[in-house]
Amino acid sequence: MQEYSASVHRRFQVSSIFCALILAALAFVSAGCKSKPAESGPRFHLHGKIVSVSAKDGSATVDHDAIPDFMGAMTMPYPVPDAKVLATLARGDEITADVVVTEGVPDLENVVIVKKAPQPKPDPASSSSFHVPQPGDAVPDFALLDQNGKRIHLRSFRGDALLLTFIYTRCPFVDFCPKVSDNFAHVYAMLRDETGPQSRIRLLSVSFDPAHDTPAVLRQYAASFSHTTGTDRPFDRWDFAAAPEKELPEIAKFFGLYYNAKEGQITHSMSTSLISPDGKIVAWFHDNDWNPSDLMADATKTVTVQAPQARHKLAQRVSAVGATHALPQPTPSSVVVLN
Repeated sequence: MQEYSASVHRRFQVSSIFCALILAALAFVSAGCKSKPAESGPRFHLHGKIVSVSAKDGSATVDHDAIPDFMGAMTMPYPVPDAKVLATLARGDEITADVVVTEGVPDLENVVIVKKAPQPKPDPASSSSFHVPQPGDAVPDFALLDQNGKRIHLRSFRGDALLLTFIYTRCPFVDFCPKVSDNFAHVYAMLRDETGPQSRIRLLSVSFDPAHDTPAVLRQYAASFSHTTGTDRPFDRWDFAAAPEKELPEIAKFFGLYYNAKEGQITHSMSTSLISPDGKIVAWFHDNDWNPSDLMADATKTVTVQAPQARHKLAQRVSAVGATHALPQPTPSSVVVLN
């Protein structure tokens, strides 16, 4: 009987220890479960416009449409957990996003800017350092690195009407660089088989992200528009180039371009110019609301008007020279330079 009691006592001790271990494990698991962050709740689709952005509060106030099964149309602030995403938002941006409700608190995820807010036209009087290109301004002979790794100068486009715009290939805003490049692709498609005056219209896309937009990257970017241009090498009329890092501030200043690189994201304005065959500004656009057909019409008018003027200027100079002394016979190396 004593042996049986001792045996029961030992089994009881082992069982108690085992139960204690199980309880401890359960307590640990329970505590672990309680320490987990709350899982995100339901998601709802939002579409609206940014009213304001607060970096301090990490939030954006959005004037949005009715959100089905969630709330009616209203204007309210939403936390935006991703600070990098928040930094890209600006008043007036049209966005879509997921409203994610966690423990009763909604925030915005998967934010997509479907249309950037229109850029206000800079006021030349507001900043002495900001240059707004004006018709008749002579364009400096800036040097660039093109898609073939060749150093080119803007003077190499003299004799043709030049449509020049600024882009960077990583631009995520569909209404900025992708749109202006798509517009240029449509202009190229309209010009591709032209043999008349329109054959003297050239396109130039200049990147302000030279560290990333190497010649190889620029060639790939050009090829990405082949569905519109019909070729992955549109370089007969459409060149791509990057502004050298040192010259970039001066180039941007002349063409009225604002850019600011921060954490891999570049905030920038728009700048597209029509330059005449003699290297002067004809028109400047601070947005991308222009129509490709209208821009091509302006460029066509530029080459058709300036060609007779150039011939008339040449005739005047030849006449002036002939009035003073006999003209030399032209040789293969003779060149008449028009100032």
